[in-house]
Amino acid sequence: MAPGSLGYYVDRDQTRGRTLGFKYKPDILMRRGSAKALNLREAGFLYAIVCLPRRVSLVSNDELLASICSMQPNDVVQLRHNRTVLVGIVVSIWEAMNKADPNDLLKLRIEVELLDCERTHRKKGKSRMKIDAGQILVVSSSVVTPPRHNSFEGSMKMKEMNSFLKANSEDVLPVTESETLHKMVGQMKGIQGHYNSCYLDSTLFSLFSFSSALDYILHAPEVYDERVQQILRQDIVNPLRKHGFVGAESVMKLRRSLRCESFMTEEKDPEEFISTLLQDVLSVEPLLKIRSDNKTQECNSYQILVDKDEAIKVPTVQSLLHRSFLSYDLKFDEIPFCLMLQMPRFGNKYKMFPTIFPSLELDITDLLYNTPRECFICSGLAQTECAQCLMDPLLKPGHSKQFCQLCERQVHSHRQRREHRPKDIDYPEGPPNSFVTRHVLQLFAVLCIKTSHFVSFVKYGPGRNSWVFFDSMAGRLGDAMGTNVPMTQVCPQLGDYLAMSEEQFAAVDVNQMDKLSRRFFCDIYMCIYQYPENGLQ
Repeated sequence: MAPGSLGYYVDRDQTRGRTLGFKYKPDILMRRGSAKALNLREAGFLYAIVCLPRRVSLVSNDELLASICSMQPNDVVQLRHNRTVLVGIVVSIWEAMNKADPNDLLKLRIEVELLDCERTHRKKGKSRMKIDAGQILVVSSSVVTPPRHNSFEGSMKMKEMNSFLKANSEDVLPVTESETLHKMVGQMKGIQGHYNSCYLDSTLFSLFSFSSALDYILHAPEVYDERVQQILRQDIVNPLRKHGFVGAESVMKLRRSLRCESFMTEEKDPEEFISTLLQDVLSVEPLLKIRSDNKTQECNSYQILVDKDEAIKVPTVQSLLHRSFLSYDLKFDEIPFCLMLQMPRFGNKYKMFPTIFPSLELDITDLLYNTPRECFICSGLAQTECAQCLMDPLLKPGHSKQFCQLCERQVHSHRQRREHRPKDIDYPEGPPNSFVTRHVLQLFAVLCIKTSHFVSFVKYGPGRNSWVFFDSMAGRLGDAMGTNVPMTQVCPQLGDYLAMSEEQFAAVDVNQMDKLSRRFFCDIYMCIYQYPENGLQ
């Protein structure tokens, strides 16, 4: 196997391999340490380079290879062509398939638009060309056109311009309320969608644009796949917060790294993406720990399951969560700092409730295990709780019902409640003497779905009306590739609706709402809450 050859191992011990690019691929004995491991994107760019010495040169330059693999449209590149150094703008990344062997590795070539066609003697209108990664010298958003030297050797005396490679490695804080209008709002803002990526675009935009609730995964010291963590931090989160835009190629880079090909092509749900990213790829601490039957189960989102109640026209997320937890005898083992709640619906096909009111504040005090709770009647220390009282029309239906001993006897002395079966609240260390502290989470994002397309509404600051709507595929350019145009727009009217009481909102005619507000309340799929310590800027 010649230096620069690409291949793959055929055994677990990595003692035998096969070379790519040949019709017949006999097994080759491999010495340990004689080959460098590559991911699919790195291998794709290298495979397109025909000249083996150029492959070796590029694979030996970690910084340059990393910058090439991170390229996206509109990046500026410095390249060599016919012994001349040129400057061009990346138009797209092309995947070339081996027609003789469809199972062969895809070759990745770069289409660039040259900024100085005269130097190549190319005809007018022929400024675009496809190159391989071996021709690229520098990738940057600020490369300066070099002096006109005819020889490649002379032009290589220019000062290297690689400082941009470190630009996105520096941490960027979430976008603040004061920065949002000029940085995040408008067309070509947010995350650009591509090929069924809306579930992922909307989730990432919601979690990282204005909140730091999940920033711990960007810096966790021990993750299973550090490269995916780096892609998420340097190619998506930092550019999104710094520039207000992330190209589709950066998202595709993450999708390729999720260890399942279906993430690159198929429609998925946000919770499936989050579970795969946090559990299977990064292997970080789960977001939720829920106790059931004295056992703790770990997960990253919670699906609200409740029985249909025709008497409830517009349920709140607060009441739905309480009903779901009490129905299945569940408790949070600890306070979640980020809580993703799936509404009682199944994809795009079935909605249990035509309209849901997302509670701005989610009080989970009564859903915490081994935590002091107030009596529903007198606000004293609760000793028992009753699931049957939950929907009692005389006892504020939809709210948890726990009582002190005296109030419990009085409430269940009523003839309609004598058959109820209240349960003692378990305080393993004995009844606490301290006052009850309320634990309240804040709503900061809502994901909605309609006709299999996910969009999101995100709160960008503490102000009542600080809400934006984001769609990663709001429009399309008129090019052959059908490039999507992401868009973010303000929707302050949501704050006015969310400030209403349950009774006030129940009287609102949803059909008379503006389009975005109707979408917010009627197409709701997931609500995302955070603990105030991770509050909005």
